[in-house]
Amino acid sequence: MNTETMWKPALGGGVLLGVLSALPVIGALNCFCCAWAILGGGLAAHLCVKHAPAAVTLGRGAALGALTGLVGTAVYALFSIPLHFLTGDATARIAERMREALAGMPDVPPETLEMLEALTSSGNFPALLLVSGLAVSLVLYCLFAMLGGAVGVALLEKRPVGAPMPPPPAPPPAGE
Repeated sequence: MNTETMWKPALGGGVLLGVLSALPVIGALNCFCCAWAILGGGLAAHLCVKHAPAAVTLGRGAALGALTGLVGTAVYALFSIPLHFLTGDATARIAERMREALAGMPDVPPETLEMLEALTSSGNFPALLLVSGLAVSLVLYCLFAMLGGAVGVALLEKRPVGAPMPPPPAPPPAGE
């Protein structure tokens, strides 16, 4: 199986992963064992097994899951970046409140308060939060979608690996 046959299933699973992760309330379910990443990898495995002419291996399912995680992160970024710009001021306000709360605690080292002050006062804190969140999402989505792809292939692939491919259907007779 070549990589061209992996793109369509990875796009299907990745779009599902990215859209569900970016939705505000539904995306919170991703906190439970990266549920949408596993589901996206499983969907990609299902589509791949369904349309592959030969048996799909577990390694191919894991690679498909990694590709699904990459696509899912890109889709997630496309949906979440506009939301991030809409809520950027709210993020800065939350960080400021957190800094004020920490300043009132006697056991917090002054270096921690200085670092937090430098982060929040620069004005780049929301952008830094977005970039670091996307980097973490990329790693987690790829890992858990790989898991979903491998488990999906293990559960759905019934053909023995290495079995000869079935012959193509015979063309219809010339007279018909």
